[in-house]
Amino acid sequence: MFNLSNGRKLSYLTFIALFITVLFSQTVTAANLNTIQRQIKENKQTKAQQEKQQKQLENELEKSEKAVASIALTANQTKTDIEQQRTVLVNLQKETKQLNEEKSIQQSLLQQQLVSAYMTGENDLVKLILNQEDLSKVVRARSYYKYLNDARLESIESLHETEQKLLKNQESQTKTLASLETLYEQQKQRQANLTAEKSKRDKALQALRKDINYQANKIAKLNNSEKALRARIKKAAEERKRQQEAAAKLAAAQALKNKNIAKAKAQAAANAKAKAAANKQQKTNSKLANLKGKLKWPIEGKVLHRFGSARSSQVKWKGIAIATNEGEKVRAVATGRVLFAGYFKGYGMVIALDHSDNYITLYGYNQTLLYKAGDVVLEGDAIALAGHSGGQERNTLYFELSHKGTAEDPLRWLSRR
Repeated sequence: MFNLSNGRKLSYLTFIALFITVLFSQTVTAANLNTIQRQIKENKQTKAQQEKQQKQLENELEKSEKAVASIALTANQTKTDIEQQRTVLVNLQKETKQLNEEKSIQQSLLQQQLVSAYMTGENDLVKLILNQEDLSKVVRARSYYKYLNDARLESIESLHETEQKLLKNQESQTKTLASLETLYEQQKQRQANLTAEKSKRDKALQALRKDINYQANKIAKLNNSEKALRARIKKAAEERKRQQEAAAKLAAAQALKNKNIAKAKAQAAANAKAKAAANKQQKTNSKLANLKGKLKWPIEGKVLHRFGSARSSQVKWKGIAIATNEGEKVRAVATGRVLFAGYFKGYGMVIALDHSDNYITLYGYNQTLLYKAGDVVLEGDAIALAGHSGGQERNTLYFELSHKGTAEDPLRWLSRR
């Protein structure tokens, strides 16, 4: 052993103690770091798994909402067919009633003719015996009455045949109506089942959103959805403008090729038809700016969220949210052409209308859509059925109005209620 003095021994022991303390401290720090890194890794794995599950649920919810939209559209068409079928039946019943009345009149006239013919025949026989009246006159009179009676009988038979045909047609139409009503009930039951399944997925998704930091993700998704949707609308508008310019160039080139009056007239007619189709939506909307404060509401209901109010800590509402009932008709506030119609995350089933002069309206959270991209709709047309797609917890219509890409307060454009 080293031969150390007491002072040097104390210094040596102190050094050893400090070395052990530092070494132990470094070991503890490394252990804590490993623990934190392991926890971070586990948290990332858990979050990734939850986000994967959330994405799966969102995809399933999208499929459910599309299925509900499809069956709702089919049921709506069946309901329209039923109403038309009922109208046909009412008309058939009216026509049958009229035929019955006509037949009764013909039968009454025939009866009167028979009585008159009988009385005339008796008088003619007496005259023939007493006055020796010309036999040929009596024969002609009786032939005349026989002709009238035969014609009347033929008319009654014709009316009877027509009546029977109408009754058979009415029976067939009644069966068709019954089949349509049965089909409609089946479709409504299917819609109810799909809606119930969608509600379950809604609840599961809401529960999952509470387990993760959903608010931050929701803000990002809302911003991304908004940017993507606006980009798509802008692209559709640019594409439409490009097609119009191309059509105009083609029409001009075609006009130059026409070298005779007949071709020129045909081209003028084609241009007039194209111009009429293009101007169909501009009859009202070319002066949309003059309708500020006069537009009809797209749907009746209480305003849940106003333009500019806080949607979250970082996002504000760029339109208004209106409370409504499922299946209520959503109507176009003005004439326009459909720029986009389909499902969009964050907006659900959404439809956007171009009203010319860089005015665009957007209608979101719908159950189903009644028009497709490129269609022209008139003011007041039902363009969708309201719902709560896009993960909404209640039936709501999202309505937005923008000019040159900038959202404006819809309440300044809609009429006062």
